[in-house]
Amino acid sequence: MNVSLRKFPDLTAKALAKEIVGAKEIYVSGCAAEITALPRLLGGAGATVTAILSPLVNTRSYADPATGRRCRSFFLNREIREHMRSGHAELCPWSYGRIARWLGTEVVMDAAVIMTSPPDEGGRVSLGVQTDFLPLFRHRVGRMIAVVNPELPFTEGPTVLPLGSFDTVFSVDQPLLSVPIDSGALDDVTRAIATHVAGLVPDGATIQLGLGKVSQAVAGLLGAHRGLSMVSGLVDDNVLRLEAVGAMRRDLPIVTGAAIGTAELYAALHRNPRFSFRPTDQTHAPRLLADLPLFHSINSSLQVDLFGQINSEMVNGRLISTPGGFPDFLRGAVLNPEGRSIVTVRARGGGKVAPGIVSQLTSPASVTGTKTDVDTVVSEFGIAQVAGLSMDARAQALIAIAAPEDRDRLQATWDDYRITGRSPAATAMDQAR
Repeated sequence: MNVSLRKFPDLTAKALAKEIVGAKEIYVSGCAAEITALPRLLGGAGATVTAILSPLVNTRSYADPATGRRCRSFFLNREIREHMRSGHAELCPWSYGRIARWLGTEVVMDAAVIMTSPPDEGGRVSLGVQTDFLPLFRHRVGRMIAVVNPELPFTEGPTVLPLGSFDTVFSVDQPLLSVPIDSGALDDVTRAIATHVAGLVPDGATIQLGLGKVSQAVAGLLGAHRGLSMVSGLVDDNVLRLEAVGAMRRDLPIVTGAAIGTAELYAALHRNPRFSFRPTDQTHAPRLLADLPLFHSINSSLQVDLFGQINSEMVNGRLISTPGGFPDFLRGAVLNPEGRSIVTVRARGGGKVAPGIVSQLTSPASVTGTKTDVDTVVSEFGIAQVAGLSMDARAQALIAIAAPEDRDRLQATWDDYRITGRSPAATAMDQAR
């Protein structure tokens, strides 16, 4: 960033130990702003460390079985899963709205160790590329510890804080965690889904893009649109591409709570008034999303059943992901009079998920989006606009975008349900007995 750094003491285990002595609940920066040395610098025997650990970039768990230190996470990675097995990590698979409420009103953090930008001329620091939760509960933290990193961009928005609001300041110099843009050719299924989705987004829409290849592909196909604005939980390099081709409105800022991408993205965010970084109560609140012009949320799922239930978390009964902001954006788009929630699914499935459109999800625990909130489902075979349809009409619309080889089986299963009144899951259980 080439930002001059007033010298603060280096972050060391010994210095940090004095600041968090006795702390039982500790919050630390995550996502692209994770302080990578922190897991080995933290002592805190018996403490629980909470962080927003994105599966895109965060590979560590903050648990330490040797000292009894525990990790609390809202997302999964391999090390967290290992520490869950040993009883040293706990997973909270909550929506962002629920995380915000818990952090803001239900738990008190004894300490928070937070990466910040260097202070500006007025003595203010920015939370940079992860501003989603700390502003909601910082006034309830026992001890606020800043770790100034010259590589962290000074992002604009209401999350800029006086350096004096921190009790202690350290320094570290490390690159931000990054994710390269996938420049490889799109597979045919991803391209087909993205093409369908892009055709549903009108000029002038406010968009939210979720994670994954489909969302990246959609962004690449929106370049010919005009008057778009964005309110999202996360932005990546695709927003720069949309800016460059003139797709975005210039009179409204791009609103987000976090950014994960390349060094090019982080450099572009520095002191850039085009971006407004805000906390979760301004990016994920359904009541606010409902008032945005033409709000269109675009998120991927693993499976959708004929009742309209959405699974974005489980494969064959095994949890591989968590809801994140999906339920918040789904509800906000449904409440928006001119909005639309678009859920994408690979009809033939992908990886260990096959097929993507099923008669009924096998476990209640796999329901990320409920049948009462489903709006528009898109597969490689077409678009099912199911909002406002009867149960039977909804099933027919979803069968029509299933893989051709699955449609007869799905239809037979649904016909049996109509005749017997027994759900596909109940029928399957009867047949297994």
